[in-house]
Amino acid sequence: MEQPNIFDFATSELSQDAFICYLLEFGKEKYKDIFPNEYAIAHLFFEKSGLTQTEELSEIKQQYHGIDVLVITSNSLLIIEDKTNTSEHSDQIIRYVKTLKKDNLSKGRKIKVCYLKTSNYVRGYTSSDITLLPQEDCISINRQKFMEILNYKKTNNLIFQSFYLRLKSMNELAKSCDTKDIFSWNKEKWFEYLLNQFAEYPKYYDIAWVNNPKGGFYGCWFDFLSIGKVDIYKQIEIYFSENKTSNIKLCRKLLSSSRDETIKNKELITKLQNQLLDKGYTPSNRTGKTTTYAYKRASCLDDVLQFIQENLE
Repeated sequence: MEQPNIFDFATSELSQDAFICYLLEFGKEKYKDIFPNEYAIAHLFFEKSGLTQTEELSEIKQQYHGIDVLVITSNSLLIIEDKTNTSEHSDQIIRYVKTLKKDNLSKGRKIKVCYLKTSNYVRGYTSSDITLLPQEDCISINRQKFMEILNYKKTNNLIFQSFYLRLKSMNELAKSCDTKDIFSWNKEKWFEYLLNQFAEYPKYYDIAWVNNPKGGFYGCWFDFLSIGKVDIYKQIEIYFSENKTSNIKLCRKLLSSSRDETIKNKELITKLQNQLLDKGYTPSNRTGKTTTYAYKRASCLDDVLQFIQENLE
C-alpha cells in the first residue's frame, strides 16, 4: 500500500547522517539474532566500505570533530563523508584524518574513509595526500551501490524501506522527463545527460551544484586552456524553477589569480569576444577573478551539444 515517506521531507545531509547511523547500529553483535537481516545489511555496508569481516563494531559517533559519521571498530576508524548535492571541498577529509591521528581513538586502529554520495555522482573520492591517507584506504559508494546494499536482504523495517524507496524515486525522476523538451527536464535528468556526455572525456571536467543568492544552478566546467597567466574554459549553467529547467546559459569563462590580473588581460578578453560575435554570443564586461567574457542561451539540446563540441579559440 502506498504511504507517505518520511525521507521525502527529511532530505538534508543531517537526516541522511541519522539514517546511516541507525542502519549501522544494527551491526552490533547484540542485534545479530534479533534482527538478522538488518545486521547483514549493516555488515555488507562495512564490507563495501573496506572493513574486514573480523572487525567488531564498538561505537558510532555523529559529528565527532565535524565528521559526519565515525564508525569505531576493534581494528579501524571509518570516516563516512556523507554528501547529497554537495561535494568534498577544502581537503576536509584530510583534515579529519589529521585530527583523528592526534586522538586516543586512533591508537591501534587504522583510519579508513567511505565517501558516500547519494544525490548525484561524478567520480569517487581521491586522496589529496596519499602519504597520510593511502588511496587504497578510500572507498566511494554512489546511489546505485547504496541501493544494492539496502536491497541485499528483505526486511520489514519501514525506515530501511523508506530510504530505499527515496533513492529509487530519485532514479525514476530522470526517466520521467520528456526527452525532446529540455525545459521539462529536472535536475536528475540533466545530471544523467551531462555525465553521459563526459563519460569518456579525457581531460579535466566537473559537474556540481553551485549555490548562490538566486537559488543556485547546475554547473559543468570543462575545456581548460592556459593562455599566459590565465585560463579560459567553458561552463554550462542550468537553472531551475520547482525542479524544472528555466534557463540554460552557455558561458565562455576566464580564470585568473585576481581581479587585477583579469584587468591586465582586457586586450585578450576583447580579442576572444570578437571571435565569438558571429557565433551568437553576447559579450560580458564584468571583471573578477572568475569572469564570464561571453555567453549565449540554449533553446534546445542541439545548442548544448554544439557548445560541448565547439573548439576553444
